[in-house]
Amino acid sequence: MAGPLVRRADFLMTLAYATDLATGHSRDFALRSCVLAMRFAEVAGLDENMRRKVYHQALLRYIGCNADTHLLAAAWGDEITLRRELHYIDIGNRAEFVEIFVRAITRKLAGASAEELAKAVEQGLAEGPQVNIPILSGHCEVAQRIAERIGLPEDIRENLGQIYERWDGKGLPRGLSGDAVKFPVRLVTLAQDAIALSDLHGYETMTAKIAERAGGGYETEMAQLFLDHCEQLMVGLDGPVDRETILAIEPLPHAMLDETDCEQAYLAIADMIDMRMPFTFGHSRAVAALAEAAGKRVGLPAADIRAVRWAAYTHDIGELAIPVSTWMRPNALTERETDAARLHPYHGERALSPLGGDGKAVAALVLRHHERLDGSGYHRYAKAPDLSPAARILAAAEAFQTAREARPHRPALSDAAAASKLRGAVREGKLCPDAVEAVLASAGQPARRNAAERPSGLTPREIEVLQLIAAGHTAKEAARRLEIAPKTADNHIQSLYSKIGVTTRAGAALYALERGMIQHGISAA
Repeated sequence: MAGPLVRRADFLMTLAYATDLATGHSRDFALRSCVLAMRFAEVAGLDENMRRKVYHQALLRYIGCNADTHLLAAAWGDEITLRRELHYIDIGNRAEFVEIFVRAITRKLAGASAEELAKAVEQGLAEGPQVNIPILSGHCEVAQRIAERIGLPEDIRENLGQIYERWDGKGLPRGLSGDAVKFPVRLVTLAQDAIALSDLHGYETMTAKIAERAGGGYETEMAQLFLDHCEQLMVGLDGPVDRETILAIEPLPHAMLDETDCEQAYLAIADMIDMRMPFTFGHSRAVAALAEAAGKRVGLPAADIRAVRWAAYTHDIGELAIPVSTWMRPNALTERETDAARLHPYHGERALSPLGGDGKAVAALVLRHHERLDGSGYHRYAKAPDLSPAARILAAAEAFQTAREARPHRPALSDAAAASKLRGAVREGKLCPDAVEAVLASAGQPARRNAAERPSGLTPREIEVLQLIAAGHTAKEAARRLEIAPKTADNHIQSLYSKIGVTTRAGAALYALERGMIQHGISAA
C-alpha cells in the first residue's frame, strides 16, 4: 500500500488544537486567530513570503508551551487557568500582571490562613522572575525545535523564538523591543489578543483595549490599521473555523508529507505531549514500541501496524486539557477531575480529525484506547465488537506501560506485577487475551499462551481485503486501495471466504464484526 501523502497544514491544525487545550483558550482559538491574522496581512499588503510566516506563527505560537509545565504548576498551581487569564490582560501593566499571579497563589492555597497566604504571595512575587523566565525561554526553544522536526524553515522558526516579546520591550524572556521583535510576531500577537478579548468582553471593549495598548504592546501604526478595518476583519470569527478554510488560506507552496515525514511529525507530537511532566517523558514512544511489536507478533497488516504505532504516539494528546497541577498531586483525582480526564480520548480524536486518509484510522484508535471489551472503559463505553485487533493491542500496550511508570499517587509496578495486573483484566473480561499476551511477550515476559494465531489462518493480505470488503468496498475498490490487480484481490476474497466458511460479502462482514476485525476509519468509496 502506498505511503501517506498529507498536507503539512493538517498537522499544523492538530498542533493548534493541542495548544488550545493546553492554554485554556476557546474553541478553535488558533484557527480563528489564523484567519484574522491572514485577513490583516492582506489589508497590510504583505507579500507571499511574509504571509507564510504569519500563517505558521498563528497556528504554532504555543507549540512549546508544554516544556517544564510541572515547574509552572508547582509554582502557581492550575497552569491552564493562569495561561488563560494572562491572555486577557496587558502584561505590560504591572498592577494587572501582579493581580493575576496573586490570584493564582490564592487559588493554589485555597483554605490557607491569611498569614500563610500573605507569606506565600510575598515569596511568590519575589521569586516569580526566577521561576518564569527560564520556563518561557524553554517554551521558545522547544517551539523552534518542534518546528524544525516537522520540516519548517529557519525564518519561521526564528519567529517562534519570540512568542512572548512586545513592541514596548516589556515582554519576556529577552525584553526585545521595536523592530527587534519580528513583524509576524507583532501581527499575530495583536490578532490573538483581539480574538481573546472579543471572546471575553465583546467587540466594543476589545477595540477600546486595542486602542489603549497602541504604542505599548502593539506598534501604534499597526494597531491603528487594525482598528480602521476591524469590523470587516472580525466578520464570522465568533464561531468555529473549519479545516477547509485553513487549507484555503495557506500561502503557496503547500508542503506535503510522505510516510517518513509523517513518522517524524507524529513523533514530534508524542514528545510535545510527554514533556509536560518528568514521569511521562518517553511514555508515548514506549507505548508505540510495545504496540508495534505486538502487532507484528499477531500478524497485523502493515497499514494496521503503522496506524497503531502513530496512534500510540498521539494517544494522550487530549490530556493536555487537564492541568498538570492535577496530575502532580499525590492523591487520586476527585470525581469531577476524573470525569474531565475521561474525556481525553474524545479530545484526542478531535485533535487528529484534520488528518484525513490514514489519519482517520489513527484518530479512531486514539478514541478507543481506554475502551474495554466488557464496556467498562471510557469515554464511549464501547464493547468488543467495536474494538479492532489494533485497538485491543493499543489498549493493552498503554495499560502495561502506564502500570510500569511511577505516578505521584502510586509507585511503579515491576514488569511481573504489571503483567499480573493485565492478566487479571483479561480474567475480568476487560482486555483481549491475545492482545495482552502479544504485548507481554514483546516486553520479554514469559508467555502464558501462544501468541494469537491469525483468525482462521488468514494471511495479513487477506485480513486487509476482508477489512475493506466488510466496510463496503468492491473487489475492484479493494484492489485499487491495496495497489494490486483486481484478479489478485478476487483470488484473496475467494481464499478468505473458504477459510472462514462463508460465501457472501455480508457473511464475511459479519464474521469480521464478530471478531473485532473492523478497521475503523476505512469508509466505503
